[in-house]
Amino acid sequence: MKNLGKTHRTERSGVALLMVWMHEIIERNNLDLGLPDVETGGTDRKMPDLVIYESRKSKQVLCLFEAKPPYFDVFDEEELKEPARKKANQREAKYFALTNFRKLIWFDTERANKPISEEQQIINKYELSSLNNLDQLDETRFKNQIVRQLEEFLKKLHAVHTGKESEPRIAIDEFLITRIQEKVNLLAYYYRFIIEEKFQEDGDFAAKLRNWFHLQMWNFEGMPEDFEKAARQTAYLLINKILFYDLLQNKRPADLDALEIPEGMTKGRNLQRHLQNYFTSALEIDYENVFSTDFVDELAFPDSKEVVEEIKRLVLLLSRYNFATLGFDVVGAIFERLIPPEERHILGQYFTSADVVDLILSFCLKDEKDIVLDPSCGAGTFLVRSYQQKKLLNQRLKHEEILDSIWGNDIAKFPAHLSIINLAVNDLGVDENYPNIIQEDFFAIQVGKDGADLEAWRERMAKTLRGKEREVVYPKYFDAIVGNPPYTRQEEIENIKTDDDEYKENLIQKALKHGSETLATISKRAGIHAYFFVHGTKFLKEGGKFGFIVSNSWLDTNYGRGLQEFFLKH
Repeated sequence: MKNLGKTHRTERSGVALLMVWMHEIIERNNLDLGLPDVETGGTDRKMPDLVIYESRKSKQVLCLFEAKPPYFDVFDEEELKEPARKKANQREAKYFALTNFRKLIWFDTERANKPISEEQQIINKYELSSLNNLDQLDETRFKNQIVRQLEEFLKKLHAVHTGKESEPRIAIDEFLITRIQEKVNLLAYYYRFIIEEKFQEDGDFAAKLRNWFHLQMWNFEGMPEDFEKAARQTAYLLINKILFYDLLQNKRPADLDALEIPEGMTKGRNLQRHLQNYFTSALEIDYENVFSTDFVDELAFPDSKEVVEEIKRLVLLLSRYNFATLGFDVVGAIFERLIPPEERHILGQYFTSADVVDLILSFCLKDEKDIVLDPSCGAGTFLVRSYQQKKLLNQRLKHEEILDSIWGNDIAKFPAHLSIINLAVNDLGVDENYPNIIQEDFFAIQVGKDGADLEAWRERMAKTLRGKEREVVYPKYFDAIVGNPPYTRQEEIENIKTDDDEYKENLIQKALKHGSETLATISKRAGIHAYFFVHGTKFLKEGGKFGFIVSNSWLDTNYGRGLQEFFLKH
């Protein structure tokens, strides 16, 4: 029998471990606080999970804690906040804290009793960990982070209580980022199990999921982390759509209706149709790669009451804020920081170090009018940094003028979606805010004698623009081709499942040939990035600049040296 005799950590045993760690922190730092105590009351559910007294000798509660497992929203009103607030009032505790072992939210009890916004009730927040279940709690990687954050909290609690420091205040963008991240975590928790169960039961779905992974240039091995990746990307795509729609609606109320969900709606398929009606109205303006649907978007609306209710709560949360009055810089910060650094590492193909990008652009982008293309743009780091460099070259350049000279492409939906948003938020006050980002296989875009054949791009744009909003000027050639291409092994290319059974051979022919001319000879052992380099040169103007990220180890391979010779000749 699987896992026979194995015990799992519970919420109460998790709180007990937090208590031990806080004991050690208070003793080690010689803080004059009462040692944390786990209160027990048998079946009495009115007892707080943990309390800290004002001093070693005092019996007056300074701060009490309510805890739930990691899959709970730490801001849950019914299960966490309201019970904690009531208990804090009963114990006359000045503060209370909520935790799901991922985050800790510190509230002022008196302010929590007032009819003011939640961010005004909060003193501070702490990112405890990224654990997914309580069995991970004492793993070194999580324990160390939690202890560091608990130490920061306890030191601040003591300093504020003794009057040495004033109470901090949480900024609105910090608050909203935390709230939205909690929704990502909770939705991803539900999606994770729904996706894995459907994968096991539905062969057609399993094939689609595998193919989707290959399109992201990821390996799929059916491991828990694979389902977690799909779940979190599903959650991010949905939440970004809703957040970006609210942003556009605040900017263009005459064109877009405020997003609302009927209270009685309980079915995922009905909710999907309902939200898509709103998104379709945004599609008529533009932003296809944000609001159109594909395989991953379909995962976001299962017939799960819990998922439907969480999406409804998210929409209600965001409806409380007028993003135009908050300030577009605040909203830009929310999008920029919504995906935590540790998750950016997991999604490494989408995010590139800004320092490396700036170095490459300093060689490739010399004029404010240079037209730039990143053919594998990921989250848009090269494009965003190109935008900033153009601004430095000419402060008077308008937002829409810069966007007209920046082009991006990615084969996968999520990075194309992120690139559009990351460019658009540079100036959300402008109506003509249309990043030129297309979701396409780069090798499907060919170059003829008159320049780039962007028919596929034109067709994509025409689906949504319908000639109503703007005329798109398509460049024939580019002044600079830059990027960080996918470093996929040739074995992985051969495993990509598409309608074309000879994908690798066709890819080679499209990349290495220009008309009847063979541009380069590359070993078939080369990864997809080698073909990106050769194919990319076809899009360059005479005298244009080419800058891709490569590793020293790659440069020292036979085909790396061969490509260096190719670039020297061309």
